[in-house]
Amino acid sequence: MSWLDEITIIDGVTAAMLIIFILVLGLGVTIGKGTSMILRKYLDERVGRKTSKTIARSAFYLIVGTAAVVGFTEVLKLDLSGLILSLGLVTVAVAFASQQIIQNIISGFIIALTKPIQLEDWVEVGNTPSTGVARVRDITLMNTVLRDIDGRIAIVPNSQIINGKLINYTQAGFVAVSIPMWIATVSDLDRIRKIVMEEADIHPRILPKVTEDEKKVVISIFERPAIRALFGANQDLSVLNPKVNIVDLQGSRLKIEIRVWLREINRRDEICSEFLAALKRRFTADSIEVRDS
Repeated sequence: MSWLDEITIIDGVTAAMLIIFILVLGLGVTIGKGTSMILRKYLDERVGRKTSKTIARSAFYLIVGTAAVVGFTEVLKLDLSGLILSLGLVTVAVAFASQQIIQNIISGFIIALTKPIQLEDWVEVGNTPSTGVARVRDITLMNTVLRDIDGRIAIVPNSQIINGKLINYTQAGFVAVSIPMWIATVSDLDRIRKIVMEEADIHPRILPKVTEDEKKVVISIFERPAIRALFGANQDLSVLNPKVNIVDLQGSRLKIEIRVWLREINRRDEICSEFLAALKRRFTADSIEVRDS
């Protein structure tokens, strides 16, 4: 028997046991720090520095806590059942009092792993009221910070991101916008369709006839698996051509719906305003009467 085993520190805990305990704890701290550094390096750019730091810190505490429990129970041979039982009762009480907090934390981990949203994505969250079109500015362990197109900051609980309605315009790549319009029934629909197509082709932000740089981006979007599932394997951009459909008929007026595709959802109002202004000029020049709604 080693002479260290003969030196009793307190209540059966020998010097050898204490040294081994310190080594186990030190090993836990070392592994915890290493794991924390790896997680920070891997997650910083993926989920943001704040969330990455929280995840790394949680992993560090978990590893060190596990090492401490092993040290106390297996090395020092201390009975922690009474302490664990007390902590367990406290934990249950706290859990009931903070279910929403725990749910948001778990949702934060799910967001970090599944990535339904990422930093700088344009999204819309919620049913009624929704956040409107907003950009993801930060993803923390409990909340997601959004900034809408009017500059307002919205702090959304992570559980709402996971359990509620989420629209990710950035991952979709492009979105269709419908513009309703009433016209006289005597209007020439073929002429209207031709004007719509011509003005859409002229506008540099309305798909599919865009600048070469924009076209490359759109083609790369078509290569995404989710987009292929919707549009098929071909990259025929004609599926994004504007459409003019009749949706209602009331006496001497006809309701049409002009449908165009955009890539920049954050500029939707600006693009539609420019497009409508161009249509108004062409309709006036061609004596096409637009009626009040």
